[in-house]
Amino acid sequence: MTESNDWFLEDKALDVGTPKDIDENKLNELIKFMRENRVRPSKFFVVGKKQWLRVYGRTVSHGFHRDEFEEIVPPRLERGEILDSFAKLEFIINEIIQAVILKNDLTISGLLLESLISKIDLNQKIRILRDEWKIISDDTYQMLMKLKNIRNILAHSWEFDNATYGKNNTLETNFGQFQQDLKEVWKRLIITYENVQPQNELMDKVLEDMKQVIKK
Repeated sequence: MTESNDWFLEDKALDVGTPKDIDENKLNELIKFMRENRVRPSKFFVVGKKQWLRVYGRTVSHGFHRDEFEEIVPPRLERGEILDSFAKLEFIINEIIQAVILKNDLTISGLLLESLISKIDLNQKIRILRDEWKIISDDTYQMLMKLKNIRNILAHSWEFDNATYGKNNTLETNFGQFQQDLKEVWKRLIITYENVQPQNELMDKVLEDMKQVIKK
């Protein structure tokens, strides 16, 4: 176990606090280098307050504000928008799992691991984060499981009649609380990701790897 993974030995959740920020100059330098040299890592994700960047295979996505990426909270009680929110939620959970296993390995291994992780049920992923790795709190776990039940219902039904959220509340009547919980869980998962995959160190590694590729 390397020093950078000492947190793994502690019985301590990593989802407490506030999201950090990234070095904007580093990200801008990285984006410029990718554009000018037409090179990029196989897989990469970094998120700050003002910018976020995701590279996945041939696809490069870039935004200029965290809120743009954080459009995880559906503004309306609409089935498609809610399910899309859960796709984003599962995305960041997958990123956390890959960061723990691969750390700064930005080769094709990331793509291969994601193809494997995609076959694992969301319920099991959430349990791994709490029970096996102990990097999310029990409170975060409970919120995730409560939210996940809504996804399970809507994945098999077009109607909201059977979707309940909270004690004796339908999703429709308690939609505001659902939105708040989704936003809070998203923030906590971002914090967890930042702790297992320090963003500025990741950008340093990405830039150095790309420079080595250019030299060859």
